[in-house]
Amino acid sequence: MPLAPVSYRLDDAPAGRQVLENAAQQFAHHRLTGGARTTLYYDTFDWRAFRLDTFLRAHFEGQSKVLTWVRTNGEEIQRAPITERPGFVWDLPDGALREGLEPVLEMRRLLPLFSVEAQTETLHVLDNRRKTVARARLEIITAHPAQGDGSTANLPVILRAIPIRGYDKDFAILCRLLDEQGLEPLVEDEFTLATTAIGLQPAGYTRKLHLRLDPAERSDEALRTILKRLLQVIQQNEPGVRSNLDSEFVHDFRVAVRRTRSALSQLKGVLPPEAVAHFKTEFSWLGKITGPTRDLDVYLLKMPLYRASLPAHLGADLDPLNEFLLRHQQIEHRDLVELLNTQRYQSLLANWRSFLEQPFSEDSERPEATTPILALASRRIWHSSRRVLKKGTAIHSDSPAAALHRLRIECKKLRYLLEFFRSLYPDKQMQPLIDALKRLQDNLGDFNDLEIQQETLKQFAQTMLAEKIGTGSSLMAMGRLVERLEHRQTEERQIFHKRFARFANRQNRQRFKTLFKPSETQQA
Repeated sequence: MPLAPVSYRLDDAPAGRQVLENAAQQFAHHRLTGGARTTLYYDTFDWRAFRLDTFLRAHFEGQSKVLTWVRTNGEEIQRAPITERPGFVWDLPDGALREGLEPVLEMRRLLPLFSVEAQTETLHVLDNRRKTVARARLEIITAHPAQGDGSTANLPVILRAIPIRGYDKDFAILCRLLDEQGLEPLVEDEFTLATTAIGLQPAGYTRKLHLRLDPAERSDEALRTILKRLLQVIQQNEPGVRSNLDSEFVHDFRVAVRRTRSALSQLKGVLPPEAVAHFKTEFSWLGKITGPTRDLDVYLLKMPLYRASLPAHLGADLDPLNEFLLRHQQIEHRDLVELLNTQRYQSLLANWRSFLEQPFSEDSERPEATTPILALASRRIWHSSRRVLKKGTAIHSDSPAAALHRLRIECKKLRYLLEFFRSLYPDKQMQPLIDALKRLQDNLGDFNDLEIQQETLKQFAQTMLAEKIGTGSSLMAMGRLVERLEHRQTEERQIFHKRFARFANRQNRQRFKTLFKPSETQQA
């Protein structure tokens, strides 16, 4: 196993130079060189690389720029030369790096986190033939936030002992000489040092709620905590929505809006009814105006699957559809940004924020405002789960598609309630319920989406004809695609009963009963 570099932390640059000079005097043959490097660090907005204890960095090696995928312990996973700033994974050159990152990054764009600039002074330890056998490199480093005012942050001065393959003994001698000077070992990697220096919190964004509710807390206060967190997600994603950076900004934005509407609708009697009615209307409008952009995003993301579902010689016939989707997505996104610039949207956020910040009355007349949140959550989840089980059990092989659609909506409502109040219950009991519900939702969602896609693709074909961008071959390919989607929908219909049976098995029914069923006193 090759040796790893050893790093030391120094007080300042002069102290580091003195260490280099002291070490140089111990070797008969050596040379000193100066240099500089710039390294850029990347991750997605939701920190998908970091959540796997990895990060991506781009730096120059000679005349070429290299993107490297690295573990936080310094181990290199993969690397590849790049010609431009990394963006989406499909823009990377074919090879092991792209293949490894595809399931990690998926549809998310790599965004620059920060850059570091290092001035270096290197001691090259040479053997009798003047060949380098070890190096000691002094680094004076500054970090620059990717989104900032041009400010910089100084990192600790670092001295690194760097091994050369095949010269382990020489490296050991160099490390011993450095250790004898009483240097402080450096434990942190450059990524950690830089994020600390510039005040960047890794994994600082997640769409998940991550709430810690007090079971005895008033329901209105607990609901306010949930709604504040959802507002935070909306605001965190808004810049990415406006910039059209990647499709997930609109997705996360819309999910937070839907969750907000669901909380207002399902937790009746907690907040003032006039305020609930007003904000439900406004958030419904916000959901509608983001819909067209998200719909087109989804079709663009599905294009590789669409091509793969057709015979290879027909894949290129979908190019006009792809161009059509790109153009209309840009139009819808532009319209969305204009709507986000309106007074209606600005007032919605301002009024909603103000409403959530205002104190609630201690003696509220709202029937559920002062109910302990555990009691209210259990009651609502129990009733929601009963509706899901009843509607699901009633579905048979001849049930219309509308019945599965209604069940999908009920499942979504139950899922939101479980997510809102997850922290109130034992995770070992909650996780199996959420997992089983998610698998059922995936099936119902795919069934519904496949039905919508068939109709929408037919509408796209008509619009493409009207816009004179659809060729005969492209329209025929779209017709074949609709047939494939119809076949897949039939398959999802066949899968439904197995998914529902797993969700509604005796063990899960008992979990729902144990966790959520109100006592006879509570029901009364």
